[in-house]
Amino acid sequence: MTSPQKFPWAAMSAIGFTVFALVTSEFLPTGMLPSMSADLGVSTSQIGFLVSVWAATVVATAIPLSIATRRFSRKSLLLTAVTLFTVSNIAAALTSSYAVLFASRIVGGLGNGMFWMIATGYVTTLLPPHLRSRGFLFISGGANLAFILGLPLGSALAAFTDWRSGFLIMTALTLGASVGIYFLLTPVPNPHTETHVAGVPIRRDTTLPIVLLAVSGVFLVVGGGNVFYPYITPFLIDVAHFTTLSVAIPLAFYGIGGSVGIILAERIGRRPSTLSRNLAWAILYMAVMMTLVNVAALTPWTMIVCLALWSVGFSVVEPLFGQYIMEMASPRLRDFAGALRTTAWNLGIGGGSFVGGLLLVPIGITALPYLGAVILVLAAAMAVVARRREIRSAN
Repeated sequence: MTSPQKFPWAAMSAIGFTVFALVTSEFLPTGMLPSMSADLGVSTSQIGFLVSVWAATVVATAIPLSIATRRFSRKSLLLTAVTLFTVSNIAAALTSSYAVLFASRIVGGLGNGMFWMIATGYVTTLLPPHLRSRGFLFISGGANLAFILGLPLGSALAAFTDWRSGFLIMTALTLGASVGIYFLLTPVPNPHTETHVAGVPIRRDTTLPIVLLAVSGVFLVVGGGNVFYPYITPFLIDVAHFTTLSVAIPLAFYGIGGSVGIILAERIGRRPSTLSRNLAWAILYMAVMMTLVNVAALTPWTMIVCLALWSVGFSVVEPLFGQYIMEMASPRLRDFAGALRTTAWNLGIGGGSFVGGLLLVPIGITALPYLGAVILVLAAAMAVVARRREIRSAN
């Protein structure tokens, strides 16, 4: 199958909608935490574990799944992943048992790992190089929309009705995503069915070293950002002197910055040959904006501006890294690379927030942005190393 010469808007819209539904499903309990805790008679931390077990399932299963399913149709695997999300949401909506709810999140985590190991590789295989950054825009846009619209909607539903209605709506959305994938997505070639590569071990793939280098960069970028980001609300209240009501303003601008960033990433990513160079600059920019957060805390408006600009940086880096990994990986390595990336992403979230929480008291909340910036500089260095490897290979 040849790549389409025109951008497949319908297929990419189906992918973007699916990402929106899946990301909203993943983080839905965070917006409904108080009502779920009270209704089920469990502690707040136990509801928080529903997000943690999801991420832990992804970390534990994404890479094995990429190996076990590599000869299956890419489109069929996407459908299977969304089906697992639907089963997870139905079980969550209908149960009154915390144990069943916990198990449903494991099922959803399986679907999450399967979806993300396939989705970026599918987009890369379907689209020619000059259209791939636009395809990644739909993936990033769906995730960003989930945080801006989906999660607040879940909180509102829990407040005005009950938390189960949120999961019922997610069930409808994931069913709609399945329909879109089935009718709008085109099957793409699966290199693992080709006889000349079917028996070749992954470790012998010549593109594996640079993929591992890029995945390490993803881990550092996500980890560096999450050293500080989970504690942004207490920082805004205690250091920048926002109130519990007005803190919503800088957080809203953070979301706006993210929307601007993914649009910029689409433009920056149009030339695959410059991806590693642009990544290094974007990561350094993100590090600078993190260090300016403390200075900006002196006045509310500078805080709002710097927070939005920091978000712009992260929302540029994340899709560029995804695109770069897929560009560097050979076709037969793309699903494995996708599994590595989603594993690194979840490890970065968990590891970064853990380190930030561990150091919060001994070094203080105002030191966390500087620590995150140092980690980001290491990630930028990895992008520079990757750039040099590309230049040597080209020569």
